[in-house]
Amino acid sequence: MTARWFLAHAKLVEDPVIDAWRDALQAHLRVEGHDVQVTPGRDDYKARARGLGGWNAWTRDVARGETWDGEPLFHGVLVPVPHLDAPSIGRGTQALVEEFLRRGKHTYAWDFTTNALAKVLDVRAVDGDSWSMTALLSLEVRDAA
Repeated sequence: MTARWFLAHAKLVEDPVIDAWRDALQAHLRVEGHDVQVTPGRDDYKARARGLGGWNAWTRDVARGETWDGEPLFHGVLVPVPHLDAPSIGRGTQALVEEFLRRGKHTYAWDFTTNALAKVLDVRAVDGDSWSMTALLSLEVRDAA
């Protein structure tokens, strides 16, 4: 069994950074006896968006897509953020995260500076115009003890 994760990075992140994040997450999430595959949004978009009808259809399909044998295309989503204190995301990432949450799939913020993961509980929109709107991730709080 392969755990398949979608890496919901911002569109403007450079390719070498995305590749490094993918590699770091695959190593971090690896558990003995189980394979881990982290697919950057960049790669999935290039492979599937056009055939699905473009951006809007693709953002809805990422969380609900299935492999040829009926398995989920992605079991969960990882959202890279520079810190876990009130992490903000862009409009495109918001749509993806909301769909993963709606479908009850694993949804985590990943602090790429500390390698910490936090479960995403909700997404709250922040005021803004339709193109620059961002949202804040509500994360599960863990005790320090």
